[in-house]
Amino acid sequence: MTTVYYVAANGNDHAQGSLDDPFLTISRAQKEVREQLKNRINHDLAVYIRGGLYELDYTLSFDERDSGVKGFPIQYSSFPGEEAVIAGGRKLTGWTPYKGSIWRTRLDGSLSLPFHTLYADGKRVHQARLPAAGYFETEMPYGQHDEKTNRQGIRYHPDHLPDHYDYSETQVFVWPGEGEWNWFSETKPVASIDKTEQQLLFENPATWPIGAGSRYYIQGSLDFLQAPGQFHLDSASNMLYYFVPDGVTDPNEQTILAPSVQRLLEINGKSAEEPVQNLCFSGLTFSCTDFFREYRMMDDNVEQAAHREGLVYINHAEHIQISSCRLTQAGSCGIYLDRYSKNITLDGNDIRHFGYIGISLNGFAPGTGPFTSPDASFTNGYHTITNNRIEAGGELVGHGCGILLYQSGHNHITNNLIANMPRYGISMKGLRHKAMPAELYGFPVTWENHWDFLHSKNNFIAYNDISRVMTDSQDGGLIEAWGSGRGNILHNNYLHDSGIHFSFGFGIYLDDAADDFTVTNNVISSLYSTGQGKLWMLIFSKGIGNRIKNNLLVSNPDAISAIGSQEMAGEENKLIDIACNIVYNSGYLYYFVNYSDERFAAADRNLYWNNGKPCEIAGCLPLRSNQKDTLGREEYAWEQWRTLAQGKYDEETVIGEPQFIRPEEADYRLRPESPAYRLGWTDIEFEKIGPK
Repeated sequence: MTTVYYVAANGNDHAQGSLDDPFLTISRAQKEVREQLKNRINHDLAVYIRGGLYELDYTLSFDERDSGVKGFPIQYSSFPGEEAVIAGGRKLTGWTPYKGSIWRTRLDGSLSLPFHTLYADGKRVHQARLPAAGYFETEMPYGQHDEKTNRQGIRYHPDHLPDHYDYSETQVFVWPGEGEWNWFSETKPVASIDKTEQQLLFENPATWPIGAGSRYYIQGSLDFLQAPGQFHLDSASNMLYYFVPDGVTDPNEQTILAPSVQRLLEINGKSAEEPVQNLCFSGLTFSCTDFFREYRMMDDNVEQAAHREGLVYINHAEHIQISSCRLTQAGSCGIYLDRYSKNITLDGNDIRHFGYIGISLNGFAPGTGPFTSPDASFTNGYHTITNNRIEAGGELVGHGCGILLYQSGHNHITNNLIANMPRYGISMKGLRHKAMPAELYGFPVTWENHWDFLHSKNNFIAYNDISRVMTDSQDGGLIEAWGSGRGNILHNNYLHDSGIHFSFGFGIYLDDAADDFTVTNNVISSLYSTGQGKLWMLIFSKGIGNRIKNNLLVSNPDAISAIGSQEMAGEENKLIDIACNIVYNSGYLYYFVNYSDERFAAADRNLYWNNGKPCEIAGCLPLRSNQKDTLGREEYAWEQWRTLAQGKYDEETVIGEPQFIRPEEADYRLRPESPAYRLGWTDIEFEKIGPK
């Protein structure tokens, strides 16, 4: 038995909710479902939403009163064969020519103003900005030795910001830091501009000081509207200006959406003890949410309370499923799984054109929350994130990525496609040991117990296809971890065709205190450098006890080395176990930024080939150097490396061709006669990679 209600764009909320007499709104159907749930159900209950555009100026909210029971989840779905688009905003019409390719329309009072992003035909329209593309760079600030002064604003070159432009109501998108340590971006409203001193001040200080060479642009003035595909909103006159893209002759023929909300679908129970459960959303399109007037970066990797947003927001929830949905045109994240979220399934969704992160999993920072033990503070995990396509992210936040795990563990993240991100593909965060306080939850923090407070642990990340990331931000990787927990597995992922555009980046980046990782059967191929960028190590291991085995590192001629290591920030880097990797035309075999006798637990049975050149090791080793390496350290011959530690390393490693089937066509399967098999190689499961 199944009870079914129907919603249609031409329905009526005084109707019966039947196929022939549907409701008008999802909220009305939800009310009817709640009435049914007052009597404990033992059958299926579903709401079908007919095709059409449903414009909302409010958040669609579900809580514990909407829960199904085990075995009988409540289902909200598009009507079979139709597309229901739920938009957190309104379609704009009435465009008239203004000047050249700029059109405008007057907004009526029913639309929430101001909004900070716009969408046309499924893609983002950015605010008018200077420069129209790319960045300016900051000048050396006055009081450069005063950190507080450096956080108040920026100094600009006089040629960048013309004196006669209007800068009221503008914002600066900026990478705090100086030059190379542009790790996170912020969007800062402008308080004032001193045109004599070329000093621009923010309404609120930046999180970090801003020195010379930080990249920035300024947005939000009609004077800046000089390039196709940008807009300006004059909220004082309710007038919206739009410089139409090339190929568009009349914006009235486009679908242009202005956002009204920052959160479109909220699934949030009363508390951790009374969560919302057993809900399923499938086949729906969720579209159009707003960004923020001001965006501040995370505080020690903890997202600011004001920015914990997404097209779909989930908290105090268990056993929720979102499947085969389209999530697009988001001001912030696609899906945000907040602190008390467990056993959430995200399967087969198409997530694209989001301002920040595709899927963000956020638990509690170590020491925070109403807990009396580290075990109790583990509240976010056991999620299944599979078969999703996550593309075109970080459009408004420069450190945006495909999937972020902060203090979230025991997740299965498999068969996703992730592409076009400014920083990471997948990132895992926690807190490194040396940054922890002396006591957390009343327990002294020791070396032996510090992992108990780190919950980005035991994650299985496998069969994902990741490309075209690291396009803007600095110091990142296609898969990255920093201060995470133990027991994470990176297996059979395909990382490829990604250009490190700004500063330096990596393939798999096990950053400070990323310990006890198993890195197996991954393919890293065709990574390269563009712009100012430099591809460093394909696998960079800074942690303790990481196992790097049976990975295929192939055709990365711009890479400094295949595998690198570095002890940094006082966090130990040792006991790395390396075996059975194939390195083909991908730089040095190993790179040691620094060295200790405990750095490698073992290294052997690898297969190395670099266009017939000798195998070399580089960095800093207690050996006599042949010459300088490409980073200005030292370069060592293979014979020298083999003398280290009484010949402990790479005794059975082979220097020779891998014997790929068709390397010129990127077919990196091995011929039966490949020497890799004699070394213990296990074939990559190419056919299992990516969405199914």
